[in-house]
Amino acid sequence: WALDEDLMGGDWKKGKLVSLPPGSFGDQQRAIGPAPMAAGHVGLVCYRSVDPAATPRAVERDARMLPVKFDAHGDRYRVFQETVSMMTADELPGGFGLEGPRTLLPLLKSSVQQGGSPELSHMEWKRNYAVPSGDRAVYEDEALCLALQFMTTIDQINVPNLKGCELMGRRIQLIREAYRISPSAPDFSASDHFMGWGRRRGGGAAQQSLTSYIADQLRTEASIAKESRKAREEKNLRAQRPAPKGKGKGKGEGAEEK
Repeated sequence: WALDEDLMGGDWKKGKLVSLPPGSFGDQQRAIGPAPMAAGHVGLVCYRSVDPAATPRAVERDARMLPVKFDAHGDRYRVFQETVSMMTADELPGGFGLEGPRTLLPLLKSSVQQGGSPELSHMEWKRNYAVPSGDRAVYEDEALCLALQFMTTIDQINVPNLKGCELMGRRIQLIREAYRISPSAPDFSASDHFMGWGRRRGGGAAQQSLTSYIADQLRTEASIAKESRKAREEKNLRAQRPAPKGKGKGKGEGAEEK
């Protein structure tokens, strides 16, 4: 491997042959990782292979990462559509830790189909539902979309395998579903089910698998509430019924007069 950039101090110039430090990641041509220890440089450094045909991969496959691609200027960058086509939603050791289906990969695919990127998907959603630009949900949706877009195109992370990224995707879907149901008074009452702790028009709204799961949870809660209400009503009716008349000799209600 060789340095692919100049480092401050000494003779650590671009092209200097080095050993790839532990913790580096990349493919058989380019990699990024810690600076050589002797260089005294703080931060990540770009490396290139001097013989790609004979160079093993920088690291073994990590289910959370994608191969790093660099543009003509040496910057990390991969087109969003290409990145999404490489993504996988794998079964992870220890489970994923969220209730309901994993929806981030279908959400990103819908962004490709409906606008080309999360940022354009956000703009389409805002336009289709005429959400006021000053609404706080607009800023939140935009921030989440841009974060996911940078994670995919710059960081080149396999985001469907990260729980935190799945939560970001679910929050986007929750916002858009709330405004779809009631644009003037969005309803966030199903947020616990959406987030997993406890295809509609425009902008890549909530995935059908997630809304089906949420509907099942709400039906269960409604059924429990209905049965509880019926039990209370039956109890009240029994309390209101008059006691049957008896033939006792006492002075209470139903006793015979003498």
